[in-house]
Amino acid sequence: MPLYVDVALAVPSSKSFQYSVPDDLASKMSPGLRVFVRMRNRRMAGTVVGISSVKIVEEIKPIEKVIHDHPVLDDAMLQLAEWMSQYYLCSIGQVIDAMLPAAFRKGKHFMKSRSASSGHTHEIDSPHDLPLTQAQQKAYDTILSNIHSKRSGIFLLHGITGSGKTEVYIQLIRKALEQGRSSIVLVPEISLTPQAVNRFYSRFGDCVAVIHSRLSGGKRVEEWHRIQSGQAKVVIGARSALFSPVQNLGLIVIDEEHEGSYKQEEAPRYHAREVAKKRIELENAVLVMGSATPSLETFYACRKGGAACLDLPQRIESRPLPAVEIVDMRRQQEGKKERIFSTLLEQAIRDTLFKKEQVMLLLNRRGFSTYLHCSSCGYVMTCPNCRISLAYHFDKSMLLCHVCHYQCFPQKLCPGCQKNYLHYFGVGTQKVEQDALRLFPEAKLGRMDADSTSRKDSHENILKAFKKKEIDILIGTQMIAKGHDFPNVSLIGVISADTALHIPDFRSSEKTFDLLTQVAGRAGRGDIPGKVLIQTFVPHHYSIQSAKEHDFHGFYEKEIIFRRELSMPPFTHLVRVIVRGVSEKEVVRQILTLAKELRQKAGDGPIHVSGPAPCLVSKEHSQYHWNLMLKGPDQAAVSVFLKSVLDSFKKTKVVIAVDVDPV
Repeated sequence: MPLYVDVALAVPSSKSFQYSVPDDLASKMSPGLRVFVRMRNRRMAGTVVGISSVKIVEEIKPIEKVIHDHPVLDDAMLQLAEWMSQYYLCSIGQVIDAMLPAAFRKGKHFMKSRSASSGHTHEIDSPHDLPLTQAQQKAYDTILSNIHSKRSGIFLLHGITGSGKTEVYIQLIRKALEQGRSSIVLVPEISLTPQAVNRFYSRFGDCVAVIHSRLSGGKRVEEWHRIQSGQAKVVIGARSALFSPVQNLGLIVIDEEHEGSYKQEEAPRYHAREVAKKRIELENAVLVMGSATPSLETFYACRKGGAACLDLPQRIESRPLPAVEIVDMRRQQEGKKERIFSTLLEQAIRDTLFKKEQVMLLLNRRGFSTYLHCSSCGYVMTCPNCRISLAYHFDKSMLLCHVCHYQCFPQKLCPGCQKNYLHYFGVGTQKVEQDALRLFPEAKLGRMDADSTSRKDSHENILKAFKKKEIDILIGTQMIAKGHDFPNVSLIGVISADTALHIPDFRSSEKTFDLLTQVAGRAGRGDIPGKVLIQTFVPHHYSIQSAKEHDFHGFYEKEIIFRRELSMPPFTHLVRVIVRGVSEKEVVRQILTLAKELRQKAGDGPIHVSGPAPCLVSKEHSQYHWNLMLKGPDQAAVSVFLKSVLDSFKKTKVVIAVDVDPV
């Protein structure tokens, strides 16, 4: 009897593709197997997702080759891939590609790492479990009961910064290991991975594997095989580590669950938090989400019974939270030239350096200046490929686009009016660094942003130097704000708290509160009391005032009222549709047609269509981007509705992308 297989390919199609199986390969066929096939005269690697004896197409091509002898995905992961393709409206082949190491996409299955050693070299912080506080013990016991009984469950570990969430994770993982079950720990930033690995490796040794995007292709494949073979039972990494092929999954931990970096920006545009909920359901595992500032969606779910909230209200050893002071920059700037450092912050840094303690300075904007502009005609130097301003980078003396990386030399005379000189406007991390060098010449400075950490291991090297006190002042973007534990840091300075507040985003207040609370939590984690100075032009904004008081509940009660009034998440679900193409006229024409069809089909029902409008970055990589938004009370209903329209919509010369649950 002839045999046929359905093969998922990484192409934007909602269906898999059927191929015939040569007789000599029939005995090897099973779901999850990787194979080579021909697609329009191009050889592609795909994954078998179904086997049948029924032929459904007339002209059918045979499988060319089996890439390896064993499936790369088990039944649970294939079910997860199928769910993701339906929930996020993308092809199952694109989902499977996101689940596997990049080398697998080219049909490679075994690669040798170029690393000199396949082992880990990490500092041993504390190899022994620490005694738990009463609150930690209560949270630990509650979660452990689910792990013991092999019941899936969702828990929020809501602990203030420094309350010992990581110790709870570690001791839960140890109990899971005793049962022969594996664990996955997600951290939001690559910069946090070295520190997290140190802490977990000191407890669990060689059974720890690390997965993140900065690993070489060979190292990623090596780690994948260690995990699949059961040699590694504790996986630590960023978003994609969620898909690790662990044996007998018992626990998934999502640290700093509120972070936007858990959402992938290209297809499949999944959110790790939502996918983790589905994976633990399929594998009878437990999900623990930890945060001092949980997302409003997660905290609202706890209030409604969708997750259990476990509080850690005090810091370890009852250390006090740092004192937070707001500096009103309106008073600092009156009649004076624009200043980066207020008098108060400048003096506080001098006092801290005198006491041989360390300082962290946060500015969530990289580069030297935000942009170059003409004060006469208002001209701003922008990228020719993307509709955003070019940022000046002092170390290269160049203007750089942070989207497509276009660069050019700055012009002196305004190209717009040819009359006036262009002026530098705004503040970036490089400019803060230059000003700090001028004010504190005796201090050793370090900078941590996307530019200074582009090389391999640069995150780890900067953090190691700071921990060893080889750096007195660490200047950085949001990557310095989360999860780090440096006992000698006694002063945190926020150069501008307003950066995120002025972005047209309904989550801007939440993101501001989260960032300020998280960065404030880096101070006073040792025996030295901590102090935080927040510079702002809007000192009375509730997100800044709530951060000053370390008051999540106060912020939540204010913010949730606005969300309810505006009918925004968590009260509704959002799906964004993006249309892009090289011709703006064609993009606008087609998105207007699509919006009309969606509105006609929605009628007076519960699904509402907003837009269209240009995207926040309306031109990117020489393509124009427009979007519209769908809003509805039920995510599944919105997705089914949108798919029914898109399946019949005839597009030409444009690409349509769908972003479910945009952040």
